[in-house]
Amino acid sequence: MEQAILAGECGCMYISPFVHELKEVFDESYNDGGANLALCVESQHYYEHYSCSTRVKATALLSVSEAKALAGVAAITIPPDLLRTLASREVVGEDVAELSLFTNDKPNKLDKPVHRTYVDDETSWREAFSKVNDSKGLRNTIDAIDAFREYQVKGEQLMLAKEKD
Repeated sequence: MEQAILAGECGCMYISPFVHELKEVFDESYNDGGANLALCVESQHYYEHYSCSTRVKATALLSVSEAKALAGVAAITIPPDLLRTLASREVVGEDVAELSLFTNDKPNKLDKPVHRTYVDDETSWREAFSKVNDSKGLRNTIDAIDAFREYQVKGEQLMLAKEKD
């Protein structure tokens, strides 16, 4: 949540919380222990409550039930296979409303989220971010940067090889 708060304070247009760890998206043998849907709900609720213009764009969904649970989030990115699965199913509004974590009649532990600020206090932000879930967020961020860097290098190699052709 610390990254989401800082992004909202800085006026970012979107945040893109990973519902699953990036590694689970690319490695079928890896299991991250379950979807992190709560961060999407908590972030969007926080932004709405404190009138932040930042929106939540959930990414790395792996199932139809996750897509239904996030019905109501500002935006969503899903892999092509999941999109095909969703497109092939009949959507029942009541079903989606019942499963959505954004439905108004669901109890929300964040009826009034605590306002926090990090924009002028990098030390507090780093400290808070590093303590969450035994530093899992920090490790996941490092893993994501490594994965993106690896694909950047592969892309550059591909472009150089095409240039030589």
